[in-house]
Amino acid sequence: MAWYPGAVKMELQPESDQQAAIKPTQFIVHSIIAPWTARRTYEYWRDSTNLESHFGVDYEGTVGQYIGTETRADANAGANRRSDGTGAVSAETASNTSGSDPWNAKQIEDLIAIGVWLHQEHGIPLRICRSHSDPGYGYHSMFPQWSTSGTACPGTARIKQFKETVFPGIVARATGKTTEPEQEETVPHTLGRYDTTDRPLIPGKWTTLPIEGVDLLTGARAYQAMAQITAGLPDGATLQGRFYHHRTDDSRWTAGLSERQGTAGSTFADFHNCGSIAASEKLRFEVCYWPVEADDSKPITITTSRLRGLYWK
Repeated sequence: MAWYPGAVKMELQPESDQQAAIKPTQFIVHSIIAPWTARRTYEYWRDSTNLESHFGVDYEGTVGQYIGTETRADANAGANRRSDGTGAVSAETASNTSGSDPWNAKQIEDLIAIGVWLHQEHGIPLRICRSHSDPGYGYHSMFPQWSTSGTACPGTARIKQFKETVFPGIVARATGKTTEPEQEETVPHTLGRYDTTDRPLIPGKWTTLPIEGVDLLTGARAYQAMAQITAGLPDGATLQGRFYHHRTDDSRWTAGLSERQGTAGSTFADFHNCGSIAASEKLRFEVCYWPVEADDSKPITITTSRLRGLYWK
């Protein structure tokens, strides 16, 4: 386990000994939505919940560390520990009860100092994370994979400070010079595909749908996409669809499922998804047809498929 020398050690047990090891590759900052001291944050983690962060940063300039940075902490949902053993280091910061106040000067200094130490101790690269799994520095609401139910943390004012003051401060101090941080691309590219190949769908079988190819998007970090399908469905039948990210090891991340009801004549169904995606992952789309009668085995035919959307590299 690694302990930051600038922190007061307040080790949480049994979490510190029992939780899995990680290879730290990210630093994610939070607001705790309470004006707590580092000690009070420790007591909350200890007495009231099985969640915790690695660090607590209070208004007075005290940093508490509760878990070693090579041990999993549970503040970052999907970034806590990934299947490859990498994970994020988390810092909760004291805030007002609405999470609307900016960090004070002491908090900014502490976050910069922790960020520099993480770069020196663990080699976290000096860049803002480009995807939910990309090594670097970020804030809690940056990617949905870092929160189980959505969040605005650490708040609008602090996100602005992170981009304009905290992260540039980490870069400048770690490198010994003032450096412009790596900027996220803000101008999106367009997605536009059109396919008129007839595609039969067997009832009850999920089928990956090619739209000018199976891989709809590669080499991106974020996207907004809509698949539009024209098909002949019996009135009242159901067409389900979902996007998924295909990984190099043949595993996948699957987005939420949507469904559309068939109408007499042709059915025009649309399915949407947006999110972040690793540059190595490929965006794909799959559909499944469910007839009105369970014993109906007759396939239907998709006659036209379209893909529309935006993506960022």
